[in-house]
Amino acid sequence: MSDPYSQQPAGQQQPPYGQPYGAATQEHPQGTMILVLGIVGFFVGICGPIAWYMGRKVQKEIAATGVHYSNEQNINIGKILGMIVTILAIIGLVFGIIFAVIAIIAASSASTYGG
Repeated sequence: MSDPYSQQPAGQQQPPYGQPYGAATQEHPQGTMILVLGIVGFFVGICGPIAWYMGRKVQKEIAATGVHYSNEQNINIGKILGMIVTILAIIGLVFGIIFAVIAIIAASSASTYGG
C-alpha cells in the first residue's frame, strides 16, 4: 500500500512555489490600458474620466462572470487614479468659473466707477 501523502492525486497539480492555490494566471486585456490611462490622466485630463469609466465597466464584468485575473490590482489602481484626476479637474473647473465671475464683476465695477 502506498503512502497517501507521497503523491498528488491524478489530474491535480501543485501551484508553483510562492503562488497561492487558485491564483489567476491570465491578464484582463484592458487592465494595463486602464492603468496607463489613469496615470496619463494627470497630464492629459480627458484620460482620467476614461480610465474611471473603463475600470468600473471591467470590474462589473469581473463581478458578473466571476473570473479573476492576475492584473485586477492594475484595474483598480487605474480606476482610482481616474477618479482622482476627474475630481481634481472638476474642482479646478469650479475654481476657474469662480475666478472668471469675480474678474468679470471687478472689471464691470471698475468701468462703472471710472477707475
